[in-house]
Amino acid sequence: MIWNHLPTELHLAVARFLPPRDTRALSRTSRTSYNLLAPQIFSDVTISSRSALRSFAMHVPARYGAHIRRLSVCTKPGENPVAQEVDCTEDLATILATCSRLRSLSLSLAASLNTSKITPVFATLATVENFEIGCWGQEETAPVSERVAVSLAASLSSLAHLTLSRITRSALHVDNCSPPGVPLVLNDHDVPSHPILGGELCIPSLLKLPTLKSLELRDVWIDCDENMSVQGKVAQLERVSISGSMYRDGQAENKACLAWLRACGPALRSFKTGIPFGGFQPSTCLGKDWMAAEHESIISPLPTLTNFHVDAERVALDDLLPMLNVLSACEIKRITIVNAAMCAAQDTFTRECASDEFEDWQDAIEQFLTSNQWDSLKSVELDFGEGAQRVWSL
Repeated sequence: MIWNHLPTELHLAVARFLPPRDTRALSRTSRTSYNLLAPQIFSDVTISSRSALRSFAMHVPARYGAHIRRLSVCTKPGENPVAQEVDCTEDLATILATCSRLRSLSLSLAASLNTSKITPVFATLATVENFEIGCWGQEETAPVSERVAVSLAASLSSLAHLTLSRITRSALHVDNCSPPGVPLVLNDHDVPSHPILGGELCIPSLLKLPTLKSLELRDVWIDCDENMSVQGKVAQLERVSISGSMYRDGQAENKACLAWLRACGPALRSFKTGIPFGGFQPSTCLGKDWMAAEHESIISPLPTLTNFHVDAERVALDDLLPMLNVLSACEIKRITIVNAAMCAAQDTFTRECASDEFEDWQDAIEQFLTSNQWDSLKSVELDFGEGAQRVWSL
């Protein structure tokens, strides 16, 4: 049977099983096939460099923007850089202005963006629910300011899931006691105030975004948030993940992580950390006292958590029990401890190391379960890869 004589439904059914490269090859066989497959080809677009961004903006017809559901953009310089920073902003704005049905956006920036030009375009992206923004280069030489990232995120009216990766804090929102060696952005005072957040375009202000459900901070310095305070109604955050930063000051970062946990509000159910925060006095959980505490000048209590995730790559075994003691009042139901690097490793030496570490972690968990009575706890999962996994069902 001739391909062109098949019904449209069969064309689309076949195309769904093809990898992207083969789908593009099939679309070139006829004009009919191209028109039929264009929505699938352009539904998930990856732009890998600044020169590719320029080429896409100049040569791809604007009408294809309506097909894009997922867009991933990296602005790293190509072999023959042709665009300056402002051109990068203009090209990105040109493309985004056509994406009327975009749902997921990822930006890896080799340089910051001109917020006065890009923010109005972000305000038109009413369907974007997932947004990830990060720094491609070095924070010391080409940082992406928290003021830029927060302004863009706050402009997305349907934003539910946000990831910030290696975003640099602004000197405008950090006190003068920041330790030496921590990169700060000094020239972002020209980022305009936002209609929702005003001039407080610091990362903790993200907790005010009404639609936000999950927040992930990857390699973001949070030591300056040790005394963070979010005034007014907070978002209904359900999931938060904080990995920690290479610029960490152990004591300050630990306290800041606990401050974040306190500030997230009563809707929080899942918390993942790569930062230990043991050695502090446990506080009461939110529960029925949340509304009362909201109007008092006291430290916010810890939320009631369903899931607590520990990144065993970053959290040392010695910090596990003190951290769990802090969370004793949080009514946690499930604890998950994972070392992703060891899970992914295949070489014999790393697998042997994983097995040894797994035994140590297993003993610590057994000790915890023996000495602590957590009525709410239903399961504990430990995962260090194949052959080093265990689940305790309680």
